[in-house]
Amino acid sequence: MPKYEMMYIVASSVSDDQIPAVTDGVLKYITELGGTVVKEEKLGKKKLAYPIKKTRNGFYDAVVFEMDGKQVNELDLKLRSSADIIRHIVVNIEEALVRIQKDAEAQEKMNRSRSERAKASGFKGEKTEQTSEGKAEISDEKLNQKIEEALSEDLTNI
Repeated sequence: MPKYEMMYIVASSVSDDQIPAVTDGVLKYITELGGTVVKEEKLGKKKLAYPIKKTRNGFYDAVVFEMDGKQVNELDLKLRSSADIIRHIVVNIEEALVRIQKDAEAQEKMNRSRSERAKASGFKGEKTEQTSEGKAEISDEKLNQKIEEALSEDLTNI
């Protein structure tokens, strides 16, 4: 069965002593639909980045579970119809990992093509010093020299 991660926010209108009942209800939804809860992490009450349904604070909870893909839609419908839950998101962990890997490969390909274009255009990669943070530093005189070269180029033919 595929593994999913879900995060949801319980509205601040729910009192603190009722929150365990709401979270247990969500876990019950999962088990009723044939899923198994792998891990639950209560992240606590936090201020929202923006108001949702006139609510400024919410209780965050994250759940990792395994469930058949067809049942996830039913879980989504039950969570949408709940008045206590103001936002939720369900992510397929395996698909997310594949997507992250593809993004990393695409980023590496773009970086290689940039460096190849820079070499083809005649850019002379001046030797720079690496700082402890991994950022390259260039001396002031080399920077001024590059600025003067750029300013002295004839741009009237463009």
